[in-house]
Amino acid sequence: MDKKIVSLAVDLHGHLAPGIALGLRMSQIALQRLDTEKGNKYLIGISETARCLADAMQAATGCTLGHGNASVEDYGKLALTIGDTRTGRGVRVALRENANEFAPLMNKWMMRLGKLTHPEEDELGKKLLEMDEKYLLIEDVEINKRQDFESSVIVKCSRCGELIPRGLAVIEEEGILCKACDCGLYYRVV
Repeated sequence: MDKKIVSLAVDLHGHLAPGIALGLRMSQIALQRLDTEKGNKYLIGISETARCLADAMQAATGCTLGHGNASVEDYGKLALTIGDTRTGRGVRVALRENANEFAPLMNKWMMRLGKLTHPEEDELGKKLLEMDEKYLLIEDVEINKRQDFESSVIVKCSRCGELIPRGLAVIEEEGILCKACDCGLYYRVV
């Protein structure tokens, strides 16, 4: 595993959590299977958890939320997919059920049987960077997500008055609405 990428992931996340190490290993495998490397402008990355794996995937692949080529489909699974937007070909890497046999601490972490101490996280993280592929489900997949940059004209939400791209607006009988006004806010103004 490239020490610079590990360092970048640790700097981004704050420490070598088991999920960071696992996400780095999964990303490494997917990139190798796709015969490509970090920074390929046609890559897209999808993490199936909003936790550590997403940070590791960004560090390992160069796919980021800000570039619009990284996303989270929060299925609560320790899995990720790296794909090529030109071909739709991707590689999905997930933990197998027997992954808890990988190391003594793995079962505790994977099955949430207790909180790992920082030294335990560090120990497991170092081991996960070299995890054997037999503990991983590696699948060739066809991805149906694209890296599309939203570039439609800007419109005003008829309820809150904020500006949004028309392509992201919801058109209702009462007018143009932003998704927040249509579906509900994730915050409350105080």
